[in-house]
Amino acid sequence: MNPADSLQFLEHYGVLILPALVVAEQIGVPLPAVPALLGVGALAAHGRISIPLVLAAITVVALAADFTWYEVGRRRGAVVLAKLCRISLEPDSCLRRAEGIFARHGVRGMLVAKFIPGLTAVMPPLAGVFAVGRLRFGLYDLAGVLLWAGTWLALGYFFSDAITLITARATALGRMLGLVVVAALAAYVLLKYARRRLFLRTLRMARISPEALKRRLDAGEDVTIIDLRTPLDVAAMPYAIPGSRWLAADGIDAVEAELLRGREPVLYCACPNEATSARVALRLRGKGITGVRPLEGGLAAWMALGFPVLTVQPPAVTVDERADRVPSSAA
Repeated sequence: MNPADSLQFLEHYGVLILPALVVAEQIGVPLPAVPALLGVGALAAHGRISIPLVLAAITVVALAADFTWYEVGRRRGAVVLAKLCRISLEPDSCLRRAEGIFARHGVRGMLVAKFIPGLTAVMPPLAGVFAVGRLRFGLYDLAGVLLWAGTWLALGYFFSDAITLITARATALGRMLGLVVVAALAAYVLLKYARRRLFLRTLRMARISPEALKRRLDAGEDVTIIDLRTPLDVAAMPYAIPGSRWLAADGIDAVEAELLRGREPVLYCACPNEATSARVALRLRGKGITGVRPLEGGLAAWMALGFPVLTVQPPAVTVDERADRVPSSAA
């Protein structure tokens, strides 16, 4: 379908297509909702479609989807967030980024969540995990949807002439442009995948297996074990390897690094591919701590073998309603 046909398609079915694209983004499917919003805005500038009607349809569907995720998060807790993040191209940073936004801004993070790739599917269940009130969540979510959709619709409306010109030139290029766009998207996904594989391969030989760690502990060796999980990870799986010490992945400062110097710390996280542990291990190696090793398979692999764990108190995951901030906590 060339760009001109796409605009005609949006003109006739935009009220149905845009809500579907929004829902697709909310479940992690990277469909082009933003270009469609720009196209609808350009059509509205020429009186070919109604912005209020489209915006109302988007709002109803988006709120319904977000409230569904919110209730899932409220009932299932942090487990659902871990599953959502595993379908991301960057699963190890997904929860950490979302949790960071909540830590700084609380429920107000919903205002910008839809502008940040990867967060639109995570923030609603995260609000449920943090027990944000339904009315409060609904108001901020409504404001976030209107801000996001309204911004792109307005840009399409005010720059309609430029969009029309771009569409005309893209139509002249015909099928070739479509092939270029598809190739660019495929290259982006492949690049992300290749970078992840290369990153993990750099530390593949430096990992320690759960069996090897268990043998060292049984032999009474003085092993420094660092738990790098986020508070939400701990809430999802409230267990820890005996003798481990919880430390935020981004909280290893010069003093902490100096304490680890001369030792052979073992790092573990909640990521099945040890990505967070590998990232921190690389950072520590840069500080001269060469004996650091990620635990192969993380805590899940340790528990799958039936090795002993300690039950830990999950950190508080509630929002300060007065300040809209998450209290700091440690596992």
